[in-house]
Amino acid sequence: MAKGKGVLASKSVIIIPVMILLLSVGFLAYGYMQTGEWFQRSIELKGGTLITVNSPSGFSTGEITESLESAYGTIVLRELRSFSGYAMTIEVSSDVNPDDVIRTLGSLGVDVTDSSIETIGPSLGEAFWFQAQLGIVIAFIFMGIIVFGIFRTPVPSMAVMMAAVSDIIITLAMMQVFGIELSLASFAALLMLIGYSIDTDILLTTRILKTEGDLNGKIWSAFKTGITMTGTTLGVLVAILVTTSSAVLFGIASVLAIGLVIDIINTWLQNATILKWHAERRGL
Repeated sequence: MAKGKGVLASKSVIIIPVMILLLSVGFLAYGYMQTGEWFQRSIELKGGTLITVNSPSGFSTGEITESLESAYGTIVLRELRSFSGYAMTIEVSSDVNPDDVIRTLGSLGVDVTDSSIETIGPSLGEAFWFQAQLGIVIAFIFMGIIVFGIFRTPVPSMAVMMAAVSDIIITLAMMQVFGIELSLASFAALLMLIGYSIDTDILLTTRILKTEGDLNGKIWSAFKTGITMTGTTLGVLVAILVTTSSAVLFGIASVLAIGLVIDIINTWLQNATILKWHAERRGL
């Protein structure tokens, strides 16, 4: 326990979240220079057609991708596996007839009995994209108002906000690394991540600023409570990831799982270090 307290109390560990944040910003900037977009967007946010095929057995994705691309141009094909079976999602441009794609899949031996088609026009996709951006900006504004209202002190309030912003930026970068597109589902997960991030940060800040006792002991006590909260949530998310074949549930669970792991780093290495420095200056 003493060793754990020492690690959390060490001010040098803040370099870890700072370096991860800088690498993430650099990775997103590099992607922007290469593609003109900061993130990969799903058809919900840019327009197009999504075909979903469910099957109790797997798919020959390499052969399917080659055949579809030769017939319809660039496509995005993903396969999801779970205890309940397999699912394959295929993204094509909005000018491709999805019924033709279904027939092609059937000719390749794919069972298309359980399939669905979702088509979104480019203008509607852009409207969704604007609304999603507006939603996350409003979420941060209200979050900032509430945090400043609770603590009424600039440094702790800014530390909480910095941790939440870092969570979102690093999670977005990791989504690009793992090939997870930004969709309405993943946006919902990012909004939930803001709530989870604020939850642990407020727990830590309240323990340090509004309770009595040894400073390192207060940080360690908050860590044990916070890591238990995060750990139980991660357990549920892992269960969803290994059991679901739903692309929506898989997207939400994967983004939240990545974000919660990142939040552990930002809360207990970055925020805890800033708050420790602030508390020592005020003699708390």
